[in-house]
Formats: sequence, C-alpha cells, structure tokens
Amino acid sequence: MNIEQKVLEVSGVEITKYILIDLQKLSSCSGEPIASVYADNLLRTMRVMRDKLPFDPYTEVIMALHDALAYSNLWIDYNASQYQGVCELLTALVNQETINNLSVETAILTLENLGFDTLPFGVTLDENPDMDEDEE
Repeated sequence: MNIEQKVLEVSGVEITKYILIDLQKLSSCSGEPIASVYADNLLRTMRVMRDKLPFDPYTEVIMALHDALAYSNLWIDYNASQYQGVCELLTALVNQETINNLSVETAILTLENLGFDTLPFGVTLDENPDMDEDEE
C-alpha cells in the first residue's frame, strides 16, 4: 500500500506523522546529496495531503511549509536545526487534542521565526497604481 492509498484511510494527524519521519531524515542529512531523496518524498507526501485533505487544519500548516521548501528548491538552503525546529512544532501540533485557527496561525508564525519563508510566491504591487510615470 503506497502513501496515496493510506491517505484515504487516515487523518491529517496520521499524514503529519509520515511527514515527521521524512523531516527527521532530512534534518539528519541536510547538506548531503541523499537529502534530495527525503526532500522529494516529503514534498510528494505534502501534496498528497493537500489533495486528499484540503480542509484539514493540519494541511494549512503543512502547505505553508511546503511552499517554503519547494519554492526554487529552497529546501537545500535550510539547515538541520531549522528542520529539527519544524519537527518539534509539528510534534506539538499532533499532540494537541484539537487544532483551531489560532493554532494554525501560531504554527505558521513559528515557521517564519525558524527562518522559513511561508509566502515565497509574493506579488509585487505598484505603490501608486493611479499615477502616471510622468507624475513621479
């Protein structure tokens, strides 16, 4: 049974436990070539979670982490202590009896504080959209 088949039978908590395994492996070998295998598996599992459980609160946290890792392959730039911090964060989330919007927001802020850019797909906004270039 592969991860996609298992997802049909499990919750966000259970998938997060699979994600934790890959994060721990990624932490232990960050900076080494083998890390790409764990990063690939991690990102795939995250996308399966997004597809199968789009409204689960755990998914929102996982996808914030996914974006930070996947954008321009930034997973390469993060270090073992950052990955360990994510493991601790996700373990704490999994151990909560329930997860609400405040828990999700706090978790995403914690990811940011660990150095993960959870909004890497930024949009550049023109500060003065009504002004012509001649008026500047």
